[in-house]
Amino acid sequence: MKTKYFLVLLGTLLAITSCEDVYTEEPFTFLPPESLGSEEGALALLKGAYAGLQLRSYYQQDFVLQAEMRSEYMNGRGSYLPVGRYDLDPRNIGRIDDAWEAMFNAVNRANTVIASLPDLDLDEGIKAQFMAEAKALRGLHYFNIVRSWGGVPLRLEPIEGLGGVGIPKSSPEEVYAQVEQDLIDAINSNALAESFGASDEGRLTLDGARVILAHVYLTLGQYSESEAIAKGIIDSGRYTLELDLPTVFSPEPGATHSGEIFSVTWIRNGSQGMRLPSFMHNTALGYSSAGFRVCLRNLNAPIINEGWDEADLRKNFNLYNTPEEVAVLSAAIPGLFKKYIDRNGAGQNAHGNDQPIYRYADILTIYAWANAMANNGPTPDAYEALNQVRRRGYGVSVTTPNAAIDYAGLDLDGFMDAVWNERAWEFIMEGKRWYDLQLMPRDKALALINEAGGEFFEDRDWLYPIPRQEIDNNDQLTNADQNPGY
Repeated sequence: MKTKYFLVLLGTLLAITSCEDVYTEEPFTFLPPESLGSEEGALALLKGAYAGLQLRSYYQQDFVLQAEMRSEYMNGRGSYLPVGRYDLDPRNIGRIDDAWEAMFNAVNRANTVIASLPDLDLDEGIKAQFMAEAKALRGLHYFNIVRSWGGVPLRLEPIEGLGGVGIPKSSPEEVYAQVEQDLIDAINSNALAESFGASDEGRLTLDGARVILAHVYLTLGQYSESEAIAKGIIDSGRYTLELDLPTVFSPEPGATHSGEIFSVTWIRNGSQGMRLPSFMHNTALGYSSAGFRVCLRNLNAPIINEGWDEADLRKNFNLYNTPEEVAVLSAAIPGLFKKYIDRNGAGQNAHGNDQPIYRYADILTIYAWANAMANNGPTPDAYEALNQVRRRGYGVSVTTPNAAIDYAGLDLDGFMDAVWNERAWEFIMEGKRWYDLQLMPRDKALALINEAGGEFFEDRDWLYPIPRQEIDNNDQLTNADQNPGY
């Protein structure tokens, strides 16, 4: 019988009729179907799609934490200990299953918008904009899914009945092709906004869709295409690197910065806030409303312990380093991370820090990476892009060359090591390092993992297991569709 799983899934999907508002600070209730012909009704539907990003097992917790725990610079504590050692146990497999469900829930929300808009009597410009945003969202979701599981069932229509549950597994190439098409459709629609006001914070702009596509092309090894998109965003002059790091990750309402491109916006209210601080901190310091302290610094990781200059301001900003912070550490908890701090959080699920998905430092490092690979070595433009990120780390003028700090004279391998190091130091706790490890030459990534103590790592660990219940309840899947090694 396939019905039980579907009913559980349907119960989750029906939550789109009562979602938190992602990009304003007002909770909302979906309007009834007969109201969807109005702009207000269609906007409510779109807000439901954005709310998919906030699901507890997506960006609020499991998707990001599972990726961070697999980064070689981090170990887990308590129930997260096994995943930090690449030794999955039933508890963490359950969390991965929950992430799958949440991410396909988010896909279904986007599919609902895409399927509903053509029949609505709306201004065509508004309809085109909402369609472009929903397609870009779906592209992001499937990009995250394919990077995590490889080939998966490719659902492009909303699930509305039992007949929509059974669907065969598509290849990674087919999933990536759909991701690319969704993002190209969104970008080429000429309907995405260049910017939004404060009341629409968190919506996808044209540059938001472009940076996702640049990252997709980078992941696929289409370096010239990635380089061109990233260069266009850099040359637009719309963004700069904010020098003050606390401003970039501020928990205060309405906080933004000059490098913000696309973020999950959180508020200090109920379950509508950021949850990651609760997993990061010791509450004795007042940094968060809860202190699970499960995100532990791996003292064996070279990226943290050998190459990171003490003069780099990001090191003190990201790691427990002050005497007060060190005092709460122990042999069992040798190091913690502190990028997200909210002293006024309203509960373990209610911290106000916005969660960056892409910011200007992404654009600069993606450009440096793609440019060097496309040209078989770094060009002056690649150096400048990477050095801007590095200079900001040292708190000096971003646009002024600085011989004491800048990278220079590197071959391709040396430059790529610099790119990966800068991204590691820049994006701690942003769910990026694990996916960067996947893109490195396999022997290099394995050496980093092994040097950091990844003795339980197996080849299967590059992908997550497809949930057992998906195979059991999708009549188009069999055990042969499971990822190798599981």
